[in-house]
Amino acid sequence: MITILLRLVGRRGTSMPGLVASRVSPDLLFRLLSQLEQCVVVTGTNGKTTTSALLYSMLTDDEHPWLTNRGGANLLQGLLGALLPHVDGHGRLRVKRAVLEVDEATLPLITNRYHPTLIVVTNVVRDQLDRYGEVDGALAMLRSGLLYPGTILLTNADDPLAASLGWERELTYYYGMDECPVDEEPRNEVRDGAFCLICGRELQYERYIYGQLGYYYCFSGHFGRPAPHFGGKTDGSSELIVRERATDPRQEEFMVNAGAPGLYNDYNVLAAAATARLLGRSPRQIQAGAEHYEAPPGRMQTFPGSPERILALIKNPTGANSVLRTLESDERDKAVCFAINDADADGRDVSWLWDIDLERFVSAARCQRYVCAGTRALDMAVRLAYAGVDRQRIQIAEELPEALAMTSDLDVPVYVLSTYTALYPLGEQLRGAAR
Repeated sequence: MITILLRLVGRRGTSMPGLVASRVSPDLLFRLLSQLEQCVVVTGTNGKTTTSALLYSMLTDDEHPWLTNRGGANLLQGLLGALLPHVDGHGRLRVKRAVLEVDEATLPLITNRYHPTLIVVTNVVRDQLDRYGEVDGALAMLRSGLLYPGTILLTNADDPLAASLGWERELTYYYGMDECPVDEEPRNEVRDGAFCLICGRELQYERYIYGQLGYYYCFSGHFGRPAPHFGGKTDGSSELIVRERATDPRQEEFMVNAGAPGLYNDYNVLAAAATARLLGRSPRQIQAGAEHYEAPPGRMQTFPGSPERILALIKNPTGANSVLRTLESDERDKAVCFAINDADADGRDVSWLWDIDLERFVSAARCQRYVCAGTRALDMAVRLAYAGVDRQRIQIAEELPEALAMTSDLDVPVYVLSTYTALYPLGEQLRGAAR
């Protein structure tokens, strides 16, 4: 009933039903979770929503339905809100399998009382400093959520922080890129996992992929990139070759094409495919699921029209750099609209804007116009000016609709890069404009 009322008044209502239900019955979430036969939890800093959506598409079918929190509400009330529509009149779940995106700080709250079948960790990078503190705080949260030894862990071998979660832990699998495009010279990017967590010495890299991801090792021999059980091969297109070494002794390859652009999305596809294989799905079933994948709101979501607009979430330096790298690969002329808010859900501290490698993007991308919107529009405009953008090419919008109007006269694609609280209002406006 709460969900229906929220939809009638135009609210998304992904967390409110769960919040109200938890007030009435504080243990309801864990009573429902205990009814699940299989549960995959996807956590980490970047890529949780996309990986969860990809995995859900690969796993669910008419014979074996799964449920998921597709709206991305990944706190306790959001998880409960995702389960409630599947409860029958007797308080039992009709669907017994779930893919749940879970916030890093929420993970230990869940696993302290409920043990999922498998936990996927996408990466661990700096994010929302005012909420998590430095990256070691997020790493500690994740580590405390992985204490139960009976849960399978799948984590990113190319990220030294995420990979460290599997140290001396049984039932741990790794995924990573065997072959992928890399820059001839390293970018000026934030590398959060720069030091060995055992001896403190700086990690050495045979090659960087992006951010702190790459082929790394400790000079003292304490720690290095673990051999991935699932390797990926990509040439920069949306086609990913998965090399399986975990469940198939023949190490056969299979292709997955989810139409998700960007190297960072190749990692999301690889994580989802590896998870699906660990749960027994065949390569044919995985590809069939990938073909039905629909990008979640704001994850390189395309809105046709004139001009075409593409909406993408940015929330930290590593994620923003990954999106900008994808924009650079689009050789067309383009415009970019930044919508930067600083509400609680975005993170009050926007100093991360200065850790984005905008200088590289400005010099490489063919961008005709920059528009800045949101509560921190002026901060974004100053950052662009320091990156070398001529001030005549920077426009400031007082409201989000005005930002979109400032690009309506263009005949080039417009990339709209937004923090979380601006994402859904912009999505609604773009959907209306595309009709």
